[in-house]
Amino acid sequence: MPDLIVDHLAKEYPTRAEPLRVLSDVSLELSRGENLAILGPSGSGKSTLLYAIGTLDPPTSGSISIAGRDPYTLGEPELAAFRHQHIGFVFQDHHLLPQLTVLENVLVPTLATGKPSREQFDRATELLRDVGLAERIGHLPGELSGGDRERVARAASC
Repeated sequence: MPDLIVDHLAKEYPTRAEPLRVLSDVSLELSRGENLAILGPSGSGKSTLLYAIGTLDPPTSGSISIAGRDPYTLGEPELAAFRHQHIGFVFQDHHLLPQLTVLENVLVPTLATGKPSREQFDRATELLRDVGLAERIGHLPGELSGGDRERVARAASC
Protein backbone atom coordinates (compact mmCIF):
# COMPACT_ATOMS: atom_id res chain seq x y z
CA MET A 1 0.00 0.00 0.00
CA PRO A 2 1.38 3.47 -0.87
CA ASP A 3 2.53 5.70 2.00
CA LEU A 4 0.98 8.80 0.39
CA ILE A 5 -2.36 8.75 -1.40
CA VAL A 6 -3.87 11.93 -2.83
CA ASP A 7 -7.35 11.22 -4.15
CA HIS A 8 -9.34 13.66 -6.31
CA LEU A 9 -7.93 16.67 -4.46
CA ALA A 10 -9.36 20.11 -5.18
CA LYS A 11 -8.63 23.49 -3.64
CA GLU A 12 -10.60 26.68 -4.12
CA TYR A 13 -10.19 30.13 -2.64
CA PRO A 14 -13.16 32.49 -2.31
CA THR A 15 -13.15 35.65 -4.40
CA ARG A 16 -15.77 38.37 -4.84
CA ALA A 17 -16.90 37.03 -8.21
CA GLU A 18 -16.58 33.25 -7.95
CA PRO A 19 -14.30 30.74 -6.26
CA LEU A 20 -10.79 30.56 -7.68
CA ARG A 21 -10.04 26.89 -8.36
CA VAL A 22 -6.32 26.28 -7.95
CA LEU A 23 -6.34 22.47 -7.86
CA SER A 24 -8.81 20.26 -9.66
CA ASP A 25 -9.05 16.46 -9.38
CA VAL A 26 -5.41 15.78 -8.45
CA SER A 27 -4.65 12.15 -7.67
CA LEU A 28 -1.32 10.46 -7.01
CA GLU A 29 0.26 7.68 -4.99
CA LEU A 30 3.77 7.49 -3.65
CA SER A 31 5.53 4.77 -1.67
CA ARG A 32 8.51 5.10 0.63
CA GLY A 33 11.70 5.49 -1.40
CA GLU A 34 9.95 6.82 -4.51
CA ASN A 35 10.52 10.36 -5.78
CA LEU A 36 8.17 12.73 -7.50
CA ALA A 37 8.83 16.04 -9.22
CA ILE A 38 5.99 18.54 -9.32
CA LEU A 39 6.51 20.82 -12.31
CA GLY A 40 4.50 23.62 -13.81
CA PRO A 41 4.46 27.33 -14.48
CA SER A 42 4.06 29.92 -11.78
CA GLY A 43 0.50 29.96 -10.46
CA SER A 44 -0.32 26.40 -11.53
CA GLY A 45 -0.91 25.12 -7.97
CA LYS A 46 2.40 23.42 -7.11
CA SER A 47 2.78 25.13 -3.73
CA THR A 48 -0.92 24.73 -2.97
CA LEU A 49 -0.60 20.98 -3.53
CA LEU A 50 2.48 20.78 -1.30
CA TYR A 51 0.77 22.80 1.45
CA ALA A 52 -2.19 20.40 1.34
CA ILE A 53 0.03 17.31 1.42
CA GLY A 54 2.09 18.90 4.20
CA THR A 55 -1.10 19.45 6.24
CA LEU A 56 -0.65 23.21 6.27
CA ASP A 57 -3.77 24.07 4.24
CA PRO A 58 -6.75 21.70 3.97
CA PRO A 59 -8.18 20.85 0.56
CA THR A 60 -11.66 21.98 -0.44
CA SER A 61 -12.51 18.42 -1.46
CA GLY A 62 -10.83 15.09 -2.01
CA SER A 63 -8.65 13.29 0.49
CA ILE A 64 -5.07 12.74 1.55
CA SER A 65 -3.78 9.66 3.30
CA ILE A 66 -0.30 9.61 4.84
CA ALA A 67 0.94 6.40 6.44
CA GLY A 68 -2.62 5.08 6.30
CA ARG A 69 -4.21 8.07 8.09
CA ASP A 70 -6.18 11.09 6.99
CA PRO A 71 -4.33 13.90 8.82
CA TYR A 72 -7.23 16.30 8.34
CA THR A 73 -9.36 14.27 10.76
CA LEU A 74 -6.93 15.04 13.62
CA GLY A 75 -7.26 17.84 16.15
CA GLU A 76 -4.52 20.47 16.22
CA PRO A 77 -2.34 18.88 18.96
CA GLU A 78 -2.56 15.47 17.28
CA LEU A 79 -1.89 17.04 13.88
CA ALA A 80 1.25 18.74 15.22
CA ALA A 81 2.50 15.41 16.55
CA PHE A 82 1.59 13.71 13.24
CA ARG A 83 3.54 16.33 11.27
CA HIS A 84 6.51 15.86 13.57
CA GLN A 85 6.47 12.11 13.06
CA HIS A 86 5.61 11.85 9.35
CA ILE A 87 6.34 15.08 7.47
CA GLY A 88 9.53 17.05 6.81
CA PHE A 89 9.57 20.50 5.30
CA VAL A 90 12.35 22.14 3.32
CA PHE A 91 11.26 25.67 2.50
CA GLN A 92 12.71 27.86 -0.23
CA ASP A 93 13.59 30.41 2.44
CA HIS A 94 15.53 29.13 5.41
CA HIS A 95 13.06 30.24 8.13
CA LEU A 96 15.63 30.03 10.92
CA LEU A 97 14.87 31.85 14.15
CA PRO A 98 17.60 34.49 14.47
CA GLN A 99 17.66 34.46 18.29
CA LEU A 100 18.28 30.69 18.48
CA THR A 101 21.56 28.88 17.97
CA VAL A 102 22.11 26.50 15.08
CA LEU A 103 21.45 23.53 17.39
CA GLU A 104 18.30 25.13 18.84
CA ASN A 105 16.97 25.80 15.32
CA VAL A 106 17.41 22.14 14.42
CA LEU A 107 15.59 21.17 17.62
CA VAL A 108 12.58 23.46 16.97
CA PRO A 109 10.50 20.71 15.26
CA THR A 110 10.87 18.52 18.37
CA LEU A 111 9.07 21.14 20.48
CA ALA A 112 5.71 20.03 19.04
CA THR A 113 5.83 17.09 21.46
CA GLY A 114 7.36 18.88 24.45
CA LYS A 115 10.93 19.31 25.64
CA PRO A 116 13.52 17.64 23.37
CA SER A 117 14.76 14.29 24.68
CA ARG A 118 18.42 13.35 24.99
CA GLU A 119 17.95 11.14 21.92
CA GLN A 120 16.56 14.08 19.91
CA PHE A 121 19.42 16.31 21.09
CA ASP A 122 21.95 13.66 20.01
CA ARG A 123 20.19 13.22 16.65
CA ALA A 124 20.23 16.98 16.01
CA THR A 125 23.95 17.09 16.81
CA GLU A 126 24.54 14.14 14.46
CA LEU A 127 22.57 15.82 11.66
CA LEU A 128 24.64 18.99 12.05
CA ARG A 129 27.81 16.91 11.93
CA ASP A 130 26.51 15.21 8.76
CA VAL A 131 26.05 18.57 7.01
CA GLY A 132 29.47 19.81 8.13
CA LEU A 133 28.36 22.21 10.88
CA ALA A 134 29.42 20.37 14.05
CA GLU A 135 31.81 23.20 14.95
CA ARG A 136 29.11 25.86 14.58
CA ILE A 137 26.25 24.47 16.71
CA GLY A 138 26.49 27.39 19.15
CA HIS A 139 26.43 30.07 16.42
CA LEU A 140 23.42 32.23 15.58
CA PRO A 141 22.07 32.20 12.01
CA GLY A 142 23.34 35.74 11.42
CA GLU A 143 26.88 34.47 12.00
CA LEU A 144 26.58 31.96 9.14
CA SER A 145 26.91 32.20 5.37
CA GLY A 146 23.83 31.66 3.22
CA GLY A 147 25.01 28.16 2.34
CA ASP A 148 25.51 27.30 6.00
CA ARG A 149 22.01 28.58 6.84
CA GLU A 150 20.66 26.36 4.06
CA ARG A 151 22.45 23.36 5.59
CA VAL A 152 20.96 24.15 9.02
CA ALA A 153 17.48 24.27 7.44
CA ARG A 154 18.15 20.94 5.71
CA ALA A 155 19.22 19.35 9.02
CA ALA A 156 16.11 20.75 10.73
CA SER A 157 13.85 19.12 8.13
CA CYS A 158 15.16 15.59 8.82
